Amino acid sequence: MKTIATTLGATLLAVAALPAIAAGNAAPLEECVQLSDGHRGTRAAGNTQLLLRDGDAHYRVKFNGTCETLARSSRIYIATDGEHNRLCPTGTTVSAKQYRCRAESVEVIDDRTWSREARTAGR
Repeated sequence: MKTIATTLGATLLAVAALPAIAAGNAAPLEECVQLSDGHRGTRAAGNTQLLLRDGDAHYRVKFNGTCETLARSSRIYIATDGEHNRLCPTGTTVSAKQYRCRAESVEVIDDRTWSREARTAGR
């Protein structure tokens, strides 16, 4: 009986730690970065997020609700304070045609997280 209780307790602790492990794959962007012209993005989480890949760097841009720009356009522009391809912790906008969304937050994510979330978004 003691073995079952120990095993059950260890299992519950491991399951409880999963969100913390997943959260460890993202960190807030601390300073502005200049994206290359070759960066790529994909919509995620019902157009409430934009996943960006620029070489070996990966980012998750979150919006406060649905971003119509992502929903309506295949070609978008990222800027901060009017500077094209500038991604910053605050003040970044995503725009296309007459639509514009302001980023709520920007996180640095690892390649594995980017791939998993991009794959999920493509379904």
